[in-house]
Amino acid sequence: MFNDRDLFILGSGGLLAVFALFLPFPLVGKMIAGVSVLVVFMLAALLRFGPDRVPLEEWLRRRIRFSARSQRFVFQQRESGCPLGNHWQPPVNQPAPAPATPAPARSASSVKPRASLLPVDLAFDEIGIYPLVTVFMFVLGVYFVVWLANGGADEIVLLFR
Repeated sequence: MFNDRDLFILGSGGLLAVFALFLPFPLVGKMIAGVSVLVVFMLAALLRFGPDRVPLEEWLRRRIRFSARSQRFVFQQRESGCPLGNHWQPPVNQPAPAPATPAPARSASSVKPRASLLPVDLAFDEIGIYPLVTVFMFVLGVYFVVWLANGGADEIVLLFR
């Protein structure tokens, strides 16, 4: 039903958001830090990259593996900067080769769609909205309880007097 990877990322993001309560900031700063950590982890769980829509760590593994392996290159040397110049001359009895025909202009139908230019997707269908909302509400509930314990209950009493 659920992907364990996504639940692990969401749970660890929620746990780190709760651990943000130990930061030496006022409660508003702790909430901003915790919610921003939670949002980053939610995006990490939702993002899918590449044309086959793989998770972030698989996409990074593929990119690193591709960049680390050897590639085939053709090393064409340019004309040397020798002051005597290039002394090679084409044979006299053969005509010079005809210039290559220019490439045809690109038509509007050959333009790739935008989805292939930016292959990034959010996997709401795969994960669903309920785990995201559950973790978010849990973190906000913990912050509310901490606020109540740190004097929020007194503020509520003053509002109702």
